[in-house]
Amino acid sequence: MKLLFSFLFLSFHLPSSLFCSQLININFKDLDINELIKITSKEIEKNILVTNKIEGKLDFLSSSAIKKESLLDILKYTLKSKGYKIVQSKEILRVVKIDPKEENIELPKKEKKTDKIKNHCEILFLENIDAKNVEKVLNKIIEKRVYEKFSKPTVAVNEELNSIVLDGNLEEIENLKEFIKKLDIEKKQVYVKALIVELDNDLIEDIGIKFGILGGKSYSGGLYTFSSNLNGGEAIAINTSSIGLEIPNVTSTLALGASLNLLNKTYGLDIISEPSILCINNKASSIYVGETISIQTGTTVTDGGNTTNSYEREDVGLTLNVKPRVSKNNKVYLEVTTLVENIKNRDNTYFNPDTSKKEIKTQAILNNGESVIIGGLMEKKNEKTVQKVPFAGDIPLIGELFKNRSENSQNKNLVVVITPYIIPENRDLTYVRKELSKLKSLEDQFLEKVLIKLKKRKTKKVENKNETLSSKTLHKEMIKEYFGI
Repeated sequence: MKLLFSFLFLSFHLPSSLFCSQLININFKDLDINELIKITSKEIEKNILVTNKIEGKLDFLSSSAIKKESLLDILKYTLKSKGYKIVQSKEILRVVKIDPKEENIELPKKEKKTDKIKNHCEILFLENIDAKNVEKVLNKIIEKRVYEKFSKPTVAVNEELNSIVLDGNLEEIENLKEFIKKLDIEKKQVYVKALIVELDNDLIEDIGIKFGILGGKSYSGGLYTFSSNLNGGEAIAINTSSIGLEIPNVTSTLALGASLNLLNKTYGLDIISEPSILCINNKASSIYVGETISIQTGTTVTDGGNTTNSYEREDVGLTLNVKPRVSKNNKVYLEVTTLVENIKNRDNTYFNPDTSKKEIKTQAILNNGESVIIGGLMEKKNEKTVQKVPFAGDIPLIGELFKNRSENSQNKNLVVVITPYIIPENRDLTYVRKELSKLKSLEDQFLEKVLIKLKKRKTKKVENKNETLSSKTLHKEMIKEYFGI
């Protein structure tokens, strides 16, 4: 058996007195580690012995010149991440593997997340923010400050490890470190639940509930807050102490859920979808609910008389863009954009059919667990129904005599109810969903008690000695009597 031994020996003989005083401009992307060893050997004028080829690549970006000795520090840090270190052996530097025991002893404390290097060069590992964004902020700060000659700190970024390399005066580095700590904080998360419902305006008028059971606060842009007081809210005793989401108005939340549930049971609304999404604080997220349909865009007739149709796939439905921002007092500033795209006549999708597009952009400030409703997305729908006598209506030709066809035009209102829940610190999405399941259980209990209470009440006639009330006014009085609003 042949054993092949290979090693790399780099030697450069230049005056070492120039090494510490010179600055170099260096930037590289996807650079092989072995190439970095060659570059370092040349720049620091030292011999480096490598007996094993080291796999891996790295990026290094620097907005200003760095000291040559800092390049050796960067090489040491890079080798350490691969399980190697540099040791001095007489007149040369050797790259050797790190002993596991020695590695455990030399690891820095976890809470500091820094690796101190000579000449006031430090590497900070970022956990909650992008290193490239931090580099931009730091460089803007450095540019505005005045420094003595050669005392201006430099900032470099390692994208692969999401870390920042600081080099310069110790005092300046400490100031930059404190600033970075304030930036690198854990971001809050918001769990946003959306309820997409379709309301029949006529049925809603009959039931007496429109945009919050004849109540709530109105904002611009078609946005409303649901301040439902079903049955007066406090008249129903429900123990909410088991809910751990710190919702300020749990009773109102229960009343809203019970109201929508009651509407659904009485066919006042149709729940189309209940999507949800986990958002990072101050980051936009998107929810899409819809379908993709084929639209004929053209027809080609060949010489042989064959016809070929060409189609395009088009997305139609509802797109909801949400951007939450959590304040210090746990209020949620919500930016919402709702876009509804539809085809007017689905029976004819030939040659550029007519499409409809409705968009609402708005903002609201909410408490944790408070709901808002986006309305104003009106649509007129034609519904065709066929009634027939069993068996007789299926008889060819004469079967039409036993059928009754009707066409009904209804005004539909697409409504989106949005509820943000702030995820508590040291908690995850599983915890929030568990708490929301408890909230749903309490909501069912609340509705059950309300219905029992309503059944026990007797309908009172509302009379006026001088005039007869209109049906709408009478209806509002009845809603006030039943629901306490």
